[in-house]
Amino acid sequence: MDIMSEGLNQGERAIDNAPTLTLRNGRSCIPQHYLHYSHSLASVENIIADIEFSDRYPIFVSEKADSLILQIGIVGYDNYRSISKQTGPKIVFGRKWRVERNLPTSEIIQTAFLAIKKAREHEIRELFTLKLDGKTTTPFNNHHDLPLMARNAEILEKPARSDLSFKGSLDLVKFDNGHFSLLDTQNLRNGLAAVTLELNMPHPKMHPEFTSDPIVLLLKSMTPNALLQALIAELIARSDNYVDETFLYRGFARFSPGVDVTAIAQLSADLRQNPETLLGQESCNFVKDFEAERYDTDITRVPQLTDSLYSQKLHARLSEMKLSNFDMLLNAQQQKS
Repeated sequence: MDIMSEGLNQGERAIDNAPTLTLRNGRSCIPQHYLHYSHSLASVENIIADIEFSDRYPIFVSEKADSLILQIGIVGYDNYRSISKQTGPKIVFGRKWRVERNLPTSEIIQTAFLAIKKAREHEIRELFTLKLDGKTTTPFNNHHDLPLMARNAEILEKPARSDLSFKGSLDLVKFDNGHFSLLDTQNLRNGLAAVTLELNMPHPKMHPEFTSDPIVLLLKSMTPNALLQALIAELIARSDNYVDETFLYRGFARFSPGVDVTAIAQLSADLRQNPETLLGQESCNFVKDFEAERYDTDITRVPQLTDSLYSQKLHARLSEMKLSNFDMLLNAQQQKS
C-alpha cells in the first residue's frame, strides 16, 4: 500500500508533499492537520458505522443540498403518558447537526459524540417532573416559550409557592418515575452545604449512571430552588460522564477519564513537529501547499453577511476589534457575492 494512503479513511487525502511521522510505537502516520477532507454521504456513514454506544440512540446520516446531516434517534416510551397505556416504544428524533464536507474526520466523530450528549440531556430534562397544585410539570424541559418568559420575567423572579420547604420540594419531584430520598445534610464553610440524596427507581438496572452511587450536591443556599437547580445539573453531568465512558470509536473510549492526559499531551506534541525539521529543504513546497489548503478551508467557513441592520451592526463591532484576519473575512464576502 502507498505510504501516502496508508491509514487514511474514505474522504481523506494527504496534502501534496506532506511529511510522514513515526510514532513512539513505531507506526507511521500523516497528522490530520496535513490532510485534505472531502467527505460524502458514504464516507460519513463509514465513520459513524465505527461508533459504538447504545441501540437506544441510533445515529442517522442524511444529505440535503450541499450539507451532510447527523441526527440522533431516541428509542423509548412517551414521557408524558403512562407506559401501561402505550402499545410499545417508539422512536423520536433530535435536532439536525450539519457536517461540512471539509470537516476533519475526528470532528465528525466528536459531532456525533456531542449530539448524543445533547439528545440525552433533552430526554433527562423531560423525565424530571415536579408536581405542583395537583399538576405534573417538567420545569427543565427545552420547550418553554422563551420569548414569552422574557416578556414576563417579573413572574419568574420569585417562588410560585413560598410555603414550599426544602424537603417538601424533594417530595414533589420524580425522575422517570423514580423518587429521591434525603440521606444527609452537612453545613460547610463559606455558607455552603453538602446534601446527599439517593435515587430509587422501579428498574435501577436500566439507569446505572443515575442509581449506582448516592447523589452529592454542593449548595450555596438551603432553598428549594438551589436544590432543584443543582439536582438537574448533577443528573445531566452523570449522563455526560456515562457517554464519556461508553462512547467508542473503533473500540477506543477517547473521552474516558481512563485515557491518560499526559499521554495525550505527548502525542499532540509529537504530531505538531515543525515541517522544516521533518522535511529539510523540501519543506518549502509543502508549507506553500499547506498554507493554501488552510486558507481555502478557512474561507469556506466564513458566514455570509447581508445588508440587514443586524449584519451592519455585527460588521461594525468586528471592525472596532481590529481583528488581524478581518481582511480575509471581507475578501471572502466579496468572492461569495
